[in-house]
Amino acid sequence: MTPAKMSEALRTGIPADKINLTYGAEDGEGRQVSINDAINDTVKAYSTLYKKGLVSTTGKELNAQEQNTPEFKEFTAKMRWLYDAIGETMDASISYPWVTYWFTGMTPKEVYKLACACDQYYGNAQKGQTWTKGKYISPANLPSKTGSVNVAYKIGVTVTPEIKELYGALKQNGIDNWICSASALDVVKAAVDTFKIPGVKGVVAMTNKTADGKYINQYDYDLHAQTQGVGKADSISKILLPKYKGQGPSLCAMDSQGDFNFCTEFKNTKEVLVVNRKRTDDAAICAGIAVWQKDHGVNLSTANKTGNTLFLLQGRNENNGQFWADDNTMLLGKKSKAFLSDKGKKPIEQLNNGMTIAQVFQADTKLKNYQGYKTR
Repeated sequence: MTPAKMSEALRTGIPADKINLTYGAEDGEGRQVSINDAINDTVKAYSTLYKKGLVSTTGKELNAQEQNTPEFKEFTAKMRWLYDAIGETMDASISYPWVTYWFTGMTPKEVYKLACACDQYYGNAQKGQTWTKGKYISPANLPSKTGSVNVAYKIGVTVTPEIKELYGALKQNGIDNWICSASALDVVKAAVDTFKIPGVKGVVAMTNKTADGKYINQYDYDLHAQTQGVGKADSISKILLPKYKGQGPSLCAMDSQGDFNFCTEFKNTKEVLVVNRKRTDDAAICAGIAVWQKDHGVNLSTANKTGNTLFLLQGRNENNGQFWADDNTMLLGKKSKAFLSDKGKKPIEQLNNGMTIAQVFQADTKLKNYQGYKTR
């Protein structure tokens, strides 16, 4: 992108009444920073890098000296800070497509190659990969509108052996595997290929429109809805159900609010795998139901006979990115296990008091227009 296009892309989709919202600089001083000012700083730093010829789509890796320049540190820190700031202050319908506009001016193949390189670098199990935390800090001595900002982020990407085994087993038994993701389409395809995930029939994910073979900063709503929240369910209904005589997915997997609709709304769903992240959103409802079913000896057969889905809770150790034989989870950086949030505990009490699963979902969801359990 040219610097002018970068300025446009970073503002795409942000409502005029939200562009000047503030978010913490995370510098220990409690200072709030304007999103608009941070965009201006980011574009200014990018302009310098652009004029130096350091911006390309060929996958050129900057050397240590180039990465050590104040402008590079400013650009990387504030781009990553904007990702958090927009995600925390705005609705997912704004923040989820916003990050895909970073690919403006690149071809789908270039995005795919970039994502493959990232997966190979951050997901290299042979190097003894562990999940860790990193931090970017923009220079304090570089003149800017916002001053220095800090941003912490998680490092590490893993596809566990158990997940690949599951995909392979489903494929061997004649079941098609589809991935429906709120990440960019080419990024997901790169992960499938890099980690050699078997039996993937196709991917439905965030997709932008192209012009002259290159992505533009415009989501492709003609193709399907944004693949997050209810948009995942809508996209599955539009793209996949016609391929399967109107039948919905039989097994779904989830770990957050964005998966709640498609994992609970389809009549055909027999089983839902819930990765435990001790969520406080609607994913916690599914986790709580899984615990209640396990405690009451409900298996796939008995759940389906009563017209219900079986929910299964899977824990993991986030310090090494591995699943383990436990429905508790060790959150990143922690030494003790975590289980359910208060929202996750609530369904257990409700089901013990005679409420149905459908009633629990309707009563506990934070969504205002939830279509309902097994309604599609």
